[in-house]
Amino acid sequence: MAVGFNRTVIFLLLVAAALWRCSSAATYTVGDSLGWTVPPNPTIYSDWASTKTFVVGDILVFNFASGRHDVTEVTKSASDSCNGSNPISVENNSPARITLTSAGDHHFICSFPGHCSNGQKLSITVRPATSSPAPQPSSPSPSAVPVPASVPTPSLAPEPSSSGRSPSPSPSSSPSSPVPSPAPSREPMTYVVGDSFGWNIPTSPTFYDSWAQGKTFVVGDVLEFNFVIQRHNVAKVTKDNFTSCNGESPISVSPNPPVRIILSEPGEHFFICAFSGHCSLGQKLAVNVTAGATTPPSSIASPPSDIIPSTPSPTTAPPPPNAATSLRASAFSATLLAVAVALVY
Repeated sequence: MAVGFNRTVIFLLLVAAALWRCSSAATYTVGDSLGWTVPPNPTIYSDWASTKTFVVGDILVFNFASGRHDVTEVTKSASDSCNGSNPISVENNSPARITLTSAGDHHFICSFPGHCSNGQKLSITVRPATSSPAPQPSSPSPSAVPVPASVPTPSLAPEPSSSGRSPSPSPSSSPSSPVPSPAPSREPMTYVVGDSFGWNIPTSPTFYDSWAQGKTFVVGDVLEFNFVIQRHNVAKVTKDNFTSCNGESPISVSPNPPVRIILSEPGEHFFICAFSGHCSLGQKLAVNVTAGATTPPSSIASPPSDIIPSTPSPTTAPPPPNAATSLRASAFSATLLAVAVALVY
C-alpha cells in the first residue's frame, strides 16, 4: 500500500514538473506597441529588454512592415558592428515568431542599410528553463499626457452656527439673478505624437488615428514629433494632399527632430511624412483643434512661428509590465496544489 502511494506521489510530481516547464514559456512582443522599426531613441530596445527575464522556450514576436525591415540573428561582434552579411538566420515576413531554444546571449538586428546603426537592434540573455529566477516587480508606465497645473477647488458648504441655524449668505455670494460662468481655461498642453512609438512608419495604418481619438486639442497646445533625423520629416499639408499622400507644395516642412508645432488656430490640421511611401503606410496624422481658452505660462514668451525651435528629445517612457512573470507564478501555484493533493490522498 505504501509503495503504491509513493509511486502515485512521484507520478504526480513528474506531471506537475512537466506542466511547469510547458506553462513557464512566455511570449514577448518586441518593443510592445512600438514594434520592430527604426526607433526614435537608440536605447529603446535595450531599455525594453532590461526589465524582462528570458527563459529557454520563450517566444519573441517581431511586428514590422514586411519589405521595409527584417529580423536577422547574428553574432555579438556582428551586432556590435551592425554587420548582417553572415547571419545565423533571417526572417523577412511579419510577424516573425522566434522561439528561444538555447541559453546564452542572442543578438538580433535589422539588416536594411542604416537601420541597425540607428538603434534597430536587440541583445538578450536567455536563462536555462530549470533555473528561472523569482519574478521581479515592475511598475506601471506613467501617463504620457501632462496634467494641467491648476485644478479648481470646490467651495465648501458653510458650517451651521451655534444656534443651529445656517448663516445667511452675503449679498456678494448670492446674486439675485443667475450669471453664466466663464469657460474654464487651462494651460497649453504638449502632446508627444505616438507617445513612446514616436513619428515612424506604424505597424497598423490606423495607429495615429487611434492615438488622436479621445484627446482634446485646443488652440495653444503643442504637438511634438520625435523621429530619427534624415529618416522622416513632418510636412503640414492641405486636406486633399493628406488624403492622396501628396507631399508636394506643403504648407511647411520640418526635417530636424524633435519638431514642436503650436496649434495656433482652430480647425483641422493635417500632417504627413513626405518621404516616399511613408504616408501611404500610415505615417499621417489629422487633428481637429477647438477654440478653447488656454492660459499661456507667464514666464515663457510665445515664439512668433507655429514651429518651436528643436530641443533635445525627452527620454522615452518605460515599457508596460509584461504578463510573463504572473504566468510563471500561476504555474508554480499549480505545482504546489498538485503536491498537496498527492499528500492528502
